Amino acid sequence: MNNDRKVLSFQIYWNDQTLEGGLNFFTLNYFLADDTVEVKEVKKQNSGKDPYPLLLRRMKLPKQPILTHFPGMTLKKEEYYRPSDLLIGNQVVIYGRNCVIYDCDDYTRFWYAENLKIL
Repeated sequence: MNNDRKVLSFQIYWNDQTLEGGLNFFTLNYFLADDTVEVKEVKKQNSGKDPYPLLLRRMKLPKQPILTHFPGMTLKKEEYYRPSDLLIGNQVVIYGRNCVIYDCDDYTRFWYAENLKIL
């Protein structure tokens, strides 16, 4: 309950290498209350792309997802992203998309300085 409504917010981009690709910008929100992540698209006017509001719904984000045919088929433990992994300049792999963290908001900077002693 101490971390309820506390959210670390990062700006990320994904360089889509497909034919119709390009730079796609997103906001990654990390919820401290339950260690979940959501990734929202940053809409740009007249970009010519269809708007998809969410790249990833709110869930725990695995570093290496274990994909099986049926739930519970594997005994391997998944490792999830933590705040110590989300630093400016680091890459976050979101189900095969290599996204780069390039900025964060003021509260996130303050939280990192207070809790992880990172300036």
